[in-house]
Amino acid sequence: MKKSKKTLFPLFYKKKPRRPLSEKQKKLLKFNLKKFLFKKNFITKKKIFLEIGFGYGENLINLSINNNNKIIIGCEIYEPGIASTIDKIEKKKLKNILIYPKNIFTLIDELKRNSIDKVFMLYPDPWPKKKHFKRRLISKIFLKRLHKILKKNGMTLISTDSLSYLCAIFYEFSLNPNFEWANKDASDCYKRPLEMIKSKYERKADIEGNDKYFLKFKKIC
Repeated sequence: MKKSKKTLFPLFYKKKPRRPLSEKQKKLLKFNLKKFLFKKNFITKKKIFLEIGFGYGENLINLSINNNNKIIIGCEIYEPGIASTIDKIEKKKLKNILIYPKNIFTLIDELKRNSIDKVFMLYPDPWPKKKHFKRRLISKIFLKRLHKILKKNGMTLISTDSLSYLCAIFYEFSLNPNFEWANKDASDCYKRPLEMIKSKYERKADIEGNDKYFLKFKKIC
């Protein structure tokens, strides 16, 4: 009898919190998170937005408030950020957010084909050291998975303050014929889309004096 093959996902690096979780954070993760968990075989007729790496949830909350007729799925593995987001969701009594607290590749594997209308990625870790470039999320294998879940004409919006990562992102998308660059022109890359808010990471980029880039890519086939 043949053994079933186990699905192998790319390595995904989780950074440890700088300090231990507080008692409030532990309670939010243990008791409150379950109310908002994304579940496999989830079914809806509503449009779906997905934010990958939502950090402390500022943009996720903004998407939810401005799109209350849509489902907003947030994927994040950083526990302090998840706890903070749960707290915000409950205080604002939001009903359209689902959280996936694991590897994005496992979430993609659980999502239906052609089910996502928009994907948001605000300041994904650029892993600036050359020896760590392989840890960058946006890669050939990631775009192949992304193509699977996006609807035709679905959009991917990405922000970064790393010139090195900017070049790598353009390179990876240019190699994939299923996507096209959707910014109006080069100057448009310096303008934050209306759907994005200034997050904690963008404020950090401002403090450090880094240029910020905002990219849009459309799934064309």
